[in-house]
Amino acid sequence: MKFAGKVGFWITADETKPGIFKDHMVEKYYTGDVTRAYHKWDSRSEATTDDFSLNNQISILGDLFAQENWPSIKYVLWNGVRWKVKTVGISFPRLTLEVGGPWNGQVPDSE
Repeated sequence: MKFAGKVGFWITADETKPGIFKDHMVEKYYTGDVTRAYHKWDSRSEATTDDFSLNNQISILGDLFAQENWPSIKYVLWNGVRWKVKTVGISFPRLTLEVGGPWNGQVPDSE
């Protein structure tokens, strides 16, 4: 299965104005392959509804930005949902992203 979507990076300390630094999210568009596609419902939690999570692996062809900032990858926007990246496998120029549950953290300022 093919992948086409955005990857969210946590960029630290960009200088927005002289002497003013701000951490923020940046989304970049990548293509690649879904090399493993599993999902599960977890009913072990105390919640009244089951938790849904993925256990997918997405292999993207990384550009220079991705190769320099791979430790900052936080989520993948896929099928309209931001999914948390659990691990990043490095085999330049490819990056293998293993995704889990939904991302509930910060998103780019434009949204």
